[in-house]
Amino acid sequence: MKQLKTERHGPILLVKFDNPPKGYMTDDTLADLDELCVEIDRDPDIRAAVYTGADPETFIYHFDTDVLSGMADAVRRKNLSFSADRILPERNIDIVFNRIANSPKPHIAAINGNCMGGGLEFALACDMRFAKAGDYRMGQIEIALGILPGAGGVVRTAKMIGASRAMELCLLGEAFGPAQAKELGLVNDVIDGDVVAHAMDVAERIAAHAPLAVQHIKRIARAANEPGDADALGLERTLFLDLLVQDEAVENLAAYNAGTLKLKDRKG
Repeated sequence: MKQLKTERHGPILLVKFDNPPKGYMTDDTLADLDELCVEIDRDPDIRAAVYTGADPETFIYHFDTDVLSGMADAVRRKNLSFSADRILPERNIDIVFNRIANSPKPHIAAINGNCMGGGLEFALACDMRFAKAGDYRMGQIEIALGILPGAGGVVRTAKMIGASRAMELCLLGEAFGPAQAKELGLVNDVIDGDVVAHAMDVAERIAAHAPLAVQHIKRIARAANEPGDADALGLERTLFLDLLVQDEAVENLAAYNAGTLKLKDRKG
């Protein structure tokens, strides 16, 4: 795989995102994850997966905005338009995140550093999230670029912390730290020590239980928390593309990629 490093620790698969120098998510990341998620489900000896960043300061920084700029340009050249009346089919990123949700095995994010945009959307797609204590950025910052979190960021945030607080985060588009993420309810806990070791310990304790019981509990908990998600996720990815092709988004992405548009941090 191009951007994932894996290590087997008994029944636990440790997965490290490795895309230097910036730690962005790209189409190659998604292709690797798609292949890996299929393997995890097929291998009865893998009982849980833990994800972290190979760079000690970065989990997944965010989705590569150069890729988004290229996507916007390609779609605009085709003169395509998007509407809530015509919901788009699932893309690779949706398929991968849904594989995690539908997997019979727990997928745990050990957030070891910067985790924004598509990186946070990946973490939200996982079953549990533990964040390293420290001074780094998390958040759904897409509105600062004239777009929206288009891979489950709005929907899953609203499911976890309620529509009002999700709107506050997504409409302000300001980054925040791990302590604020815990206060908001976006992560299970903030770990002062080794976040990977903590997540691995949780995974190992889960793996000690009967696999079918683990599978059923995950399925029930997901079902209880996600009624109507398919419709909401479809609307989200469709309206994401509607925004991506607008002049403001194209200009903001170009400015961000050139380093002239800076992200804002959350106050308080």
